[in-house]
Amino acid sequence: MAVYKEDSGNWYVSKRYIDLEGKKKRLFKRGFKTKREALVYEQSFMSKEKDDQTMLFDDFVEVYYEELKNRIRLSTFITKQNIIEKNIRPYFKDLQLSDITPKIVMRWQNKLMNKTYSKEDKKYSPETLKTIHSQLSAILNHACKYYGLKMNAAAVAGNIKVEQKKEKEFWTFEEYSKFIDAISDKTLSYISYEILFWCGLRLGELRALTKADIDLEAKTINVNKSMQTIKGKNIVTDPKTSNSIRVVDMPDFIVDELRNYMDHLYKVGDDDYLFPVSKSYMHHEMDRGCKKSGVKRIRVHGLRHSHITMLIENGFSAKDVGKRVGHSAEKITYLYAHSYDERGKQMADKLDAIEGGDDESKGSR
Repeated sequence: MAVYKEDSGNWYVSKRYIDLEGKKKRLFKRGFKTKREALVYEQSFMSKEKDDQTMLFDDFVEVYYEELKNRIRLSTFITKQNIIEKNIRPYFKDLQLSDITPKIVMRWQNKLMNKTYSKEDKKYSPETLKTIHSQLSAILNHACKYYGLKMNAAAVAGNIKVEQKKEKEFWTFEEYSKFIDAISDKTLSYISYEILFWCGLRLGELRALTKADIDLEAKTINVNKSMQTIKGKNIVTDPKTSNSIRVVDMPDFIVDELRNYMDHLYKVGDDDYLFPVSKSYMHHEMDRGCKKSGVKRIRVHGLRHSHITMLIENGFSAKDVGKRVGHSAEKITYLYAHSYDERGKQMADKLDAIEGGDDESKGSR
């Protein structure tokens, strides 16, 4: 035993040990109010040093963070961390990794399904529940793969199955037309939403666009980065996936709108960002436009779904659409195996026809 009582009545831990690299180290920690607290700390610390599956879940979360944070995008890490701290760590923190069983996971699932998270007592959507469970499974899988945990209790318990009746969020061309007319009084809002709807960009991709990314002569947008706001700071990162790096052909009317917009910008250099909008600004404009136009409220990301739906409904293959929007999801790309040759320009031409009111295009919708 390496815990001792101080004259003040508190307890402290003092222990010499050899770490995983064979180096002699000393553990010293004071300020424990009880002997039990000191013993639990000593046991947990040594379990972590030995890669022991008796490590407390609370301690293993810190190990998981340390080994994960340099391997994924910062925005993704923060999203995972928020999920863990809010819905996973508080429930499992005092359990040893080896004590987490499928039955315990199932009880946690039941509690999560009944949990409310707002003043309106809203419950988590089936999609959110599955995301939270998948994160617990990822932590335990990490423990199995690298720290000798014999069973991933979350994988054995299975993901949360809840009936879900959710319509895909998108606008028809007619709905979008009403919305864009309603916000046309603000140039920045208008051009931002035009590019999202007609070019299928993600909001982060739009925010990261610089003058150098726009080729008005070739009528293309070079998508090669994304902008995220993390802890109040705008951070430019690589795109979401490798497939997200792409060149998007623009319809002629978007080229004209962009040229007019850029001509009125004051002293914009090649490396300057063209669309100084935040997520909250775009959400506010979405609220304003929907209220004014009377169209149903969708998420800003729903414009990307609208773009994809519009192209598929007008006869373009899933593979062609997937390449245009940088989508790696198999649900779009696996259906067709046609080559993309010149299809980008064909899509841009088709979008011109839709926007211009071509009778044939309208008839196909």
